[in-house]
Amino acid sequence: MAIERKCTSCNTWNKDEDYCTNCGAVLSPQIIEEKREEQREKRRSSAPPSKFDLFLERWKSSKYLPLRILYHIVYGIAVTFITIASLFAWMAASPNG
Repeated sequence: MAIERKCTSCNTWNKDEDYCTNCGAVLSPQIIEEKREEQREKRRSSAPPSKFDLFLERWKSSKYLPLRILYHIVYGIAVTFITIASLFAWMAASPNG
């Protein structure tokens, strides 16, 4: 069974084509989604960092040694907590658990 797609630009019905035979507009859902993902990635990369990220970066590269040490301690605790939580989630989801 052949797939027919209607072009949103010129309303022409096309057979199983990636581009419209009349106007050349994109018809393939895969190509459309790839273009959307590229646009999302451009927006993400050009977005300014959040205030929280800036705050953490200031602590990480602070000229005061106690703040840098505190940052690394808190970071280590967070990584350990996430690792343990991931282990429990994996054990709960495993079929033998």
